[in-house]
Amino acid sequence: MMRKRVTLKEIAKEAEVSPAAVSLVLNNKPSRIAKETQQRIREIAARLNYVVNENARGLVTNETHLIALIVPDIENMFFASLARHLEEACHEAGYALFLSNSNDLRANESALMTNYLARDIDGMLLIPSLESYRHTRQLQRQIADAHCPVTLIDRLVTARICDGVAFDNTQGGRLAAQRLLEARHRRFACISGQVDDVNAGNRMRGFVDVLHGHHITDDDILVLNGNYRFGSGYALADRVLDFGATALFCCNDLMAMGVMQRLAELGLHVPEALSIIGYDNILRRFGMASRLTTIEQDVHKLAVRSWECLYRHIRRHDTGKDCVTATRTSLLTPQLVEGETVA
Repeated sequence: MMRKRVTLKEIAKEAEVSPAAVSLVLNNKPSRIAKETQQRIREIAARLNYVVNENARGLVTNETHLIALIVPDIENMFFASLARHLEEACHEAGYALFLSNSNDLRANESALMTNYLARDIDGMLLIPSLESYRHTRQLQRQIADAHCPVTLIDRLVTARICDGVAFDNTQGGRLAAQRLLEARHRRFACISGQVDDVNAGNRMRGFVDVLHGHHITDDDILVLNGNYRFGSGYALADRVLDFGATALFCCNDLMAMGVMQRLAELGLHVPEALSIIGYDNILRRFGMASRLTTIEQDVHKLAVRSWECLYRHIRRHDTGKDCVTATRTSLLTPQLVEGETVA
């Protein structure tokens, strides 16, 4: 049988004080209440298993200390790791984090945003769905109509209406190309993301632009579209080999691992048969891909910077200032992490 929530009035009656006095003590507010009485109130509250009613507190303070996070694919290791670091950042600041998965669909994303905003959350962290790139105005309107600050992370679908924080994907692609050129490769392949994935497209363009700048023609560059999954790297490995590429850039580590698995089945060794660079450097955190040369996106740094952006606007919002003025886009710099897969 579910127990009834203990109220301030019940504690006050047993302690022979007013409910206001109980509220002051349990919320650690300054008061002239005797220390003995304060101790008695706390002991009664502990014995009755009193729990603060956050909804009631929110009505008084106009703060719920609740943050919503919407991710496009919780099975993606990058987003899963980012969610964990965001939760830690929120918790350290005294906020609880709600997490939901949009499954990379704009309709799901819109419904989740509507449901969360109905809960009077204090702020929202949003990694937009891929479909949002085709529905930018709809997303802009929903953010503009929100009663709380919103910060975009990783996928900067629209940074004109709110803050956005991401890594410089174009620079990441450049780093991969420069490393493979230093190894004196002349025939290249790139396994990008889905066709409408802007981040993967920027990585690919940064990669190809550097190759073009070193007089590598399109005849010596093969670009393939994957889907960030292990299986797509595995499935596309044969096409990379048939093309005769000696160097491969994969737009995430999972696809790179898929290619390496296929090469191993064919009796081919990395990097002797094919030099490979991945992206994200997430798998190392799970004890995998320790040999892989990759472009690192520091998820801890991304989480901290994103939370700082949102928290700044929450504080502005609480003081009555416009929470969407002076919006800014923060681009973080990725780093090349050397492994053993480039020769």
